[in-house]
Order: sequence, then structure tokens, then C-alpha cells
Amino acid sequence: MSPIASLYAALDASLVERSGEVRALVLAAVAGEHALLVGPPGTAKSLLATSFAGGISGGRAFSILLTKFSTPEEVFGPVSISALKADRYERRVEGYAPSAHVLFVDEVFKASSAIRNSLLTLLQERVFDNGGARLPCPLRLAVAASNEYPTSEEAQETGAFLDRFLIRVQVRPVSPAGRERLLHADLPAVVPCITLAELDAAAAAARGLPVSDAARAALAQILDELSGAGIRPGDRRCRKAVGVARAAALLECAAAVEPHHLEDLCSVLWSDPEQADKAAEIIVRVANPAGARINEILRAVDEVVRGAAGAGADRRMSAIRQLEESEREVAKLPGNGRASAALVYVRGERVKLQAAMLGIDPARVAALVGGGS
Repeated sequence: MSPIASLYAALDASLVERSGEVRALVLAAVAGEHALLVGPPGTAKSLLATSFAGGISGGRAFSILLTKFSTPEEVFGPVSISALKADRYERRVEGYAPSAHVLFVDEVFKASSAIRNSLLTLLQERVFDNGGARLPCPLRLAVAASNEYPTSEEAQETGAFLDRFLIRVQVRPVSPAGRERLLHADLPAVVPCITLAELDAAAAAARGLPVSDAARAALAQILDELSGAGIRPGDRRCRKAVGVARAAALLECAAAVEPHHLEDLCSVLWSDPEQADKAAEIIVRVANPAGARINEILRAVDEVVRGAAGAGADRRMSAIRQLEESEREVAKLPGNGRASAALVYVRGERVKLQAAMLGIDPARVAALVGGGS
């Protein structure tokens, strides 16, 4: 397993139902970009960012929760008194955002214009203007978090800032299916599993990956269909999206970017958050038809399970037969790991229903009917 894959696996194991968010952060770091997590409080957004830093040997993290009263000193460091005595206006940046390898900014849209403007330069150019000097910054990844996206009125002021976060992910609370693990599982802490040099090497390797003709054609089709649906991401976002696809290919140890790697662009190729679902539908359908069908099956499975909750025996038996049919269909589908994961999920839901019907422990049902195989 490569160091970057080890980092992904360690982060994924340390959290519950955060594989998509973990993947977003890993891809952002490899692509040299930044990520935005949007979701309610208490959904492990800050833990994910600090755990990412903990997985990097020698990595330094800086975290801050912004309010409308936050000052630049809290983010970039206090003014140096000794420099002032020498008629220089400089900040003591060590231990603050300009010295961090991984930066986490919570409630990012509450930042003042002074903080946003300085962060723009730090995020885009990895430098910080400190008095008369421009300091290079070691930033590998910035993770921003917010409970919600800016309103349409706020977007006029924060639009350029929001656009610096290439990958944007909606974070949802843990599902009922994952609640048991969340409450009672002994989740491992993330230990260093990649060095800064190895992370930089992974980024360089990703930049060198070719894009296959099939992927080029698929990306062109995606952009055309997005445009037809009124979704027109900016030129910079489109160009940087290729870097994310390369990072996805590297994480898979692929020799080139193939169409299914474009699926990760669901969190990239849109401007207005209201466009995200439609964009994802188009991107998945073009980039990974099998994955799109898996998504449809999983949605149908969830509906069947909800319909069977509290229903009579006949309804539950019908639901079990429907889930068995879904299992058979998923088992026939190709997919880079997704089909296997979907099969485990559908099988698990079927086992739970059978357990309820038989009045026994789900683990025993799995052993009896082969649900755990």
C-alpha cells in the first residue's frame, strides 16, 4: 500500500461514515487544492482536519473558529513589538496560519474582509505578506467548514473566497445504520503514516499522470451536458478539475486517468450549491454508468427498508425478496470497489430484516443464510 493510500485508510478507519469526506481531503492535498466541508455542528469536520495533520509525520496544524469579531492577529499572529521598534510592521507568524501544513478554518464565511483577503493569498499562492516581505508558507491543505453556504446576498462578497476551495462536500450526520459503531466502537487514533516528502512526491506523481482519450471525451461530454443544464463552472475550476481526476487515479494506483476517475468531480464542477445534485447526476452517469446504477439501486433499497419498518409479515417478506433481487443485480455490476461495498450494504439490510422476522440476532442470521459471506 502506498503512503497516500495508507493515510486514506487510517483516516477512514478513525471515523464513522466519513469515507467521502476523507477522500475529498486526500484528493485535495494531492491535487494541491483546498476543501470545504458544509454541515451541521458535531459532524467531525474539525476532527477530520486535525486527524489529517496527525497522519503526516512532522505535519503542523492550525485551527481556528472564526466569528465576526475575530481579528487578523488571531489567524496570522500578533504584531512583533521588536519589529515595531525598528519601524517595521511585521507579525510573529510561528504557530499561526502562515506556518501550518494543514489549516482548518471553522465558520469560514464569518471572516472579516481583512482576514479573507490575507487568506486568499495564502490559499492561492502559498505566501503571506508580512510587512515588506513575502514569506513562503508550507501549506499543503486548507480545510474550511461552515454550517451552511453563504446566502445569495453574502455570495456577492464571498464569491472569490468560496471559489478558492475547489472541492466542496456536504457533511451529513451519521445514519442509523452507523450509529452503533459511532456510539460503541473503539475507533483507532490516526498515527503518522506519510511524510511531507512522500505527500509532495504523490502530488508530483499525480501531475505526471496522462489523461486517456476516453477520459478526455467523457470530460468534454460532461462539460457539454452541464452547460446544457445551465451549470457553467469557471475556466479555472474546469482546468483544476483535471488535477483532481489525476489525484483520484493516483489513489487507485492507475497508470492514467480513466472515465470513472471523473466521478470525483461531482464536488468540483458547479458554482451554485443548488446545482450540486444535478451536476452529480450528470457526472456520474457519464463517468461511471455502473456507479450510477448502483446509486439508483441503493436509493431503492433504502425506500424498501423504510417501507418495511413496522410493517406486517407479508410486507417484510416481500421486502426481503426485493433486497435479494437487488443483491443479485449489484453482484453482476462492475465497479472499482463500489459494487463490493454496495453488495455488503444491501446484504446487511436484508440480514436485518430476516433477523427481525426470525426474532434472532442479525449475526446469527448472517451465518445461517450466508449473509456475512
